[in-house]
Amino acid sequence: MIIVYGRRSVGKTEIVKRFLNDKPHYYFFVTMQELGPLLRTFLDQVGGVLAKMSVRTLEDFLEVLATLIGECRCAVVFDEFQRLSAIHPGALSILQKIWDKKLRYTRIFLILIGSSVGVMERIGKSYESPLYGRRTGLLEVSPLDYWAARLMFPNYSEEDRVRAYAVVGGVPGYLVLFDPSAPLLENIRQMILRKGAPLYFEPEVLLLEELRKLEPYFSILSAIAQGYTRFGEIADVAGIETTKLPKYMNVLVKRMKIVVHERPLLEKGRGVYRIEDEFFRFWFRFVFPNKTLLELGKTSDVLEEVRQEIDPHTSLTFEKVCKQFLLRANGNPVRNVEIRFNKIGKWWHGESEIDIVAVDERHRRVYFVECKWSDEPVDRSVLNKLIAKSEEFRWRKGERTEYFVIFSKKGFTFEPEEGVLLLSLEDMKAFAEKSFPIRIYRY
Repeated sequence: MIIVYGRRSVGKTEIVKRFLNDKPHYYFFVTMQELGPLLRTFLDQVGGVLAKMSVRTLEDFLEVLATLIGECRCAVVFDEFQRLSAIHPGALSILQKIWDKKLRYTRIFLILIGSSVGVMERIGKSYESPLYGRRTGLLEVSPLDYWAARLMFPNYSEEDRVRAYAVVGGVPGYLVLFDPSAPLLENIRQMILRKGAPLYFEPEVLLLEELRKLEPYFSILSAIAQGYTRFGEIADVAGIETTKLPKYMNVLVKRMKIVVHERPLLEKGRGVYRIEDEFFRFWFRFVFPNKTLLELGKTSDVLEEVRQEIDPHTSLTFEKVCKQFLLRANGNPVRNVEIRFNKIGKWWHGESEIDIVAVDERHRRVYFVECKWSDEPVDRSVLNKLIAKSEEFRWRKGERTEYFVIFSKKGFTFEPEEGVLLLSLEDMKAFAEKSFPIRIYRY
């Protein structure tokens, strides 16, 4: 029993279908309809003598399926499995019963796919779940990081690749909609801003599948996208009472994983909230507040705003790109600096903030990282400020080995020295293409 889950359009079904390509299997897609008609559809898909049968309960269908499979090695897939529980609240207990009684003794390879991340995690991980202890595998399919997603835009400059990632993130279903031969702004116009475009309503559709009431969640996400990241700020801007905000944040953070709650690395300071998904952040920054203009067909006006603000928007994404670079490079030397750490995150204290801090607790190393997405080369003052801010980071002070890393879109006006690593975007590209083992499968 394998559980495969991840957000919409991330590629779960495609991965499973590729796996099933040369294997005997039955594939059942769970739609939101009454149980009776749904089971009828399942029987029709199996075909043969079963297509003429009539079953009234999910338990009967699973019993018949187990008998049909017998000793054959066969995969059975239920896609959007979480809907089965919504249609039939006792579905998990019934599956547990039939699994324990019969299915586990067959050669069935059961695959349960779900796009409701929080629900599928509870089904697969929670001690209270009827399927607890019965699954033999749990696979979360996550969006691609930048260093994989960039390969979807072979004709773009490296800067435009980062900007494109800042717009659609690493969700394959969104990436494939962009035409790599068309300019980035034209892709944004055609695929996102144009009324009726494939991604015009996407966040609304995704949230509607999970939530009953959208208004408070839209207000919260809009506030965060505008740069209000602290709890009190979000409550004020969203117009939600501070006593009610936690339940909404819990849904966005733990159940849907659209928002993350981040605290300064190795500190107990107050946390901040940020939108984890790049496309959601773009949509709530540029589409949601401009819906009136877009509905009136004023696409060009909104596109001009995007053109003017795309780089400030991308600057936050560039921090994520740099962090992903370090994660992939972890355990390897980059030029004159060995990258090795076991914890990584953002750090701030009072008015001081460092984009990324990584620590190697075993060897008492710390890496202080600055990420600069600007049109001018970085000068030495940036390094001096980073060194000054590092003095406020209290971990192992006086005992640690310190390294300073600066990433820059446009390079540097000074040379590196011992313990300092300077990487332009082109340097990052060259290192990634040589050192990051990413393969593309075409079919």
